Amino acid sequence: MKLKDLLSENSLGALPSSKLMKMKWNPVTQSNLVNETSSTSGLDELHEAAFSLNESFATWKMQFAPMTLSGVTLDPKKIFTVKARSTVEAIKKASKQAGLSGSDWMATQTHKLIKIG
Repeated sequence: MKLKDLLSENSLGALPSSKLMKMKWNPVTQSNLVNETSSTSGLDELHEAAFSLNESFATWKMQFAPMTLSGVTLDPKKIFTVKARSTVEAIKKASKQAGLSGSDWMATQTHKLIKIG
């Protein structure tokens, strides 16, 4: 018996991988999709969704109540403008701009928080 014959025979029967569907498109050897025309609109929608992620950010104006935390004096006269997705994120970013670090933002008191757009 030749080695090629031994390799082609399978003592275990049919392997599970031989029952799997074969891929029609190999991303390594082919750069274009097989059904490129049908999936073009799907890709366009995906690109639009990826680029519209920046639209979820809003501009916020934040004023802290008068207090001193970790040696940083917060004054309602100072207005911090940040871009954030939520109120919590706006407070975190404004407290970082004010000079607070770590989890000190949780101890702050908000004087005014306005969503501009």
